[in-house]
Amino acid sequence: DQPRSRGLGDVYKRQAKEYVAALELLEQALAKADPENETDAKVIRAAKGNGTRAAYGAGNFHRKAKAYDEAIKAYEKGIEYNPKYYANYVGKAQTLNAQKDPMAVKFYMQASQKAMEAKKEEKANDLSSKAENIVAVSWGKKEWDKTIAYANAFLEEKETADVHYYLAGALKAKGESTTALEHVAKSIELAGEADASKYHMLKAETHEKLGQKSDAVAAYKLVKAAKYAERAKYKITELGG
Repeated sequence: DQPRSRGLGDVYKRQAKEYVAALELLEQALAKADPENETDAKVIRAAKGNGTRAAYGAGNFHRKAKAYDEAIKAYEKGIEYNPKYYANYVGKAQTLNAQKDPMAVKFYMQASQKAMEAKKEEKANDLSSKAENIVAVSWGKKEWDKTIAYANAFLEEKETADVHYYLAGALKAKGESTTALEHVAKSIELAGEADASKYHMLKAETHEKLGQKSDAVAAYKLVKAAKYAERAKYKITELGG
């Protein structure tokens, strides 16, 4: 007898292959249908309704097989059939992320938006967090070019204090300190009443890198969190503040 987990795996594989076959049949049916014909128009609507889920299943099958081009085609077909169905955006994001493509972030954010529109707030927040985590991980690894690409893709869809912070840090590391200051200023603005110590710390360090001592001291003086306070006090003294 096969273990139950293996049996379930075989079932899932069969179902995935069936999605691929179903999607092909639906595409053939849609190609032959005449949208001007009332009967055919009903067939088209029904086919697209079923097709968007078949596309998601087919996309998953291809993605798990690492046939990424085929997976992308399937998910895009699903999005074409029903642009409101968030799952195909997720599938495309997962596929792009597997290829280290910065557009993965953008599609996670689009999936989040579609989930929110479908009143699935918890799912929408989870997808947005996944996108932000991709930016955070690349920043943590000091992969500055990737961080910049990921952060810009994220910010096209939504602004958060931390993503501006990650982008500012990457830009500073790449020698683009003036642009970094613009993004860290946005971090401070978006933080509102929350503790912005890490943002002020980055702002101070960036001013210091630019040789702007008085601006650096002013920013260091706004650092309150214990994690950064000792270093901030040291820098104030060192810079003659």
